[in-house]
Amino acid sequence: MTSTIEKIKQPKSTQRKIEENQKVTNLATSWYIAMPSKALGKKPKKIELFGQSLVAWRDEKDHPVIMEPYCSHLGASLAMGKVVDGCIQCPFHHWRFDGSGQCVSAPAVDRIPPTAHQATYPTIEKYGYIWVWYGSEAPLFPLPKCSAAESESHKYMPLRFTYNTKTTVRMLVENACDYYHVITLHGQKISGSIQLSLFDDEHTAQQKESPINQEVWEALQQKKAPVPEAAWFGALIQYPLQSYVGRLGLVADALGLGAKAFTQRVDSWPGGNRVTNFTDVEERLTVLFGATPVADNKTIAHFLVMIRKTGNFWLDLLYLLLFGWQSRIAFGKEDIPVFNQLNTDAGRAYVKHDRGILKFREFYQRWVNKVE
Repeated sequence: MTSTIEKIKQPKSTQRKIEENQKVTNLATSWYIAMPSKALGKKPKKIELFGQSLVAWRDEKDHPVIMEPYCSHLGASLAMGKVVDGCIQCPFHHWRFDGSGQCVSAPAVDRIPPTAHQATYPTIEKYGYIWVWYGSEAPLFPLPKCSAAESESHKYMPLRFTYNTKTTVRMLVENACDYYHVITLHGQKISGSIQLSLFDDEHTAQQKESPINQEVWEALQQKKAPVPEAAWFGALIQYPLQSYVGRLGLVADALGLGAKAFTQRVDSWPGGNRVTNFTDVEERLTVLFGATPVADNKTIAHFLVMIRKTGNFWLDLLYLLLFGWQSRIAFGKEDIPVFNQLNTDAGRAYVKHDRGILKFREFYQRWVNKVE
């Protein structure tokens, strides 16, 4: 499908709603996932997003439109309407609104009132998701890049999964920097100390401490940051492995497929991240994560896991199970129960392992402060 960004100025009434919601959710200005592409067909769909009801539909070019759901005429639900000639038609009096939210037709009306307008959000469709911009009238940075899910997708095996959570966007995104929970919660066995490096910027990506394997470092340098520096947070984490997790890990070790190190490059923006994973010097998978902020402490987590093909069918199958399905099961059984009972305001006793998380929180809060 063709991608588009609708840069539309939002009426003050909608801006007030955003400000009110921001005070509740502490949500950052960013791109978020509204829904998977396949979830929106030809009929309008009522959705919950940013703590409010909205309606999603597709225009004559199949572009997704997300707007306030109640007709500015007499308040009928546009989700009950239909798309006619590329416009959404109200079921009550058949007023029609185009993709910009402007009323373009009102039967038996000589002059359409200037207030006949629906507030809309900028959208773009990519990687199998409909993304929506939140926090300002026009996007402040482009949608993050993920070549593994686009230009190089033929080199990967995809796996998508989604979880409903009772936590915040920030908690889900920062989880990629919480390296120590991989040991305590997921039972990863390591043979030494985990090394964390934070990037200075997307161009130099200088190591701040603890040397990383030079071959891995050079490979990581070739991976471009997904967004401009101002909206980008980067980290590098290296785990010295004793063995992979679980029964599949035992199989991999038995087949001589074990690795001495597992390295993750984390490229984050306020509403999601792209994590590139290496075993020793070989890239194994890239994970694209995006969040749907439904309401306060109600967030949908979307994962697109792209496992790098090796050219060997059976080895590809093993890696799909080891890095794909096992990750899906672990997140659902182990991370989700913790997130669903977590109090985001309770933490205050921090240690050295939390450095990456705390730095990300500083970055995230800067984008919360940009909400208009």
